[in-house]
Amino acid sequence: MNVSDVVFEMELAGVDTADIASIVALCESKGFNSDFIDEELLRRGYPKVFTIDYDEYDNFDNDEYYSIEKFPHKHLYED
Repeated sequence: MNVSDVVFEMELAGVDTADIASIVALCESKGFNSDFIDEELLRRGYPKVFTIDYDEYDNFDNDEYYSIEKFPHKHLYED
């Protein structure tokens, strides 16, 4: 991932340009690590941008969807 890609992703996430510049300056000295960038974003009050918390997706609740009654593909004729 290039520096321009990192800056673009943070701009899309709504990070302030001053915060982007300071995070990029920190990363130039320590290296571009997605975990480090997300920690800096969290310290500044922004949500994570570069890492995904898969445990958050495990709490999916299936009660929102209705059950579907499947119809048979053959016609059933009754007298």
